[in-house]
Amino acid sequence: MKNTIKIGYSIIDIKKQSPQFTKDNMTSNYGQYLPRENKIEIQPGLSDIDEANVLLHEILHASVWIGSLSQSGQPLEESKDEELVVNSLTNTLTQVLIDNKWVLEYLIKKLK
Repeated sequence: MKNTIKIGYSIIDIKKQSPQFTKDNMTSNYGQYLPRENKIEIQPGLSDIDEANVLLHEILHASVWIGSLSQSGQPLEESKDEELVVNSLTNTLTQVLIDNKWVLEYLIKKLK
């Protein structure tokens, strides 16, 4: 995994971060997108599939934020709605990529 990812206009740092129980940081999830810090944090020690799923999940959260979909009056204004949509899409897309290995190669080839 690389240390940064470009999403929209933002270059976002990607960092492995252990849970910090004294701060209640990532104690109930495996990753988080921190928009004010331009950072995605992912817990170390995950299986390959879990790490990939968490990274995709946080990329989608960043996309929602950068695309203003979570702003007042927008479809994902409520954090519970954003989490439901992001989690559903992430889990479905992860399974599509697992079950259809050709899709990722096809997309990479077509997007060059």
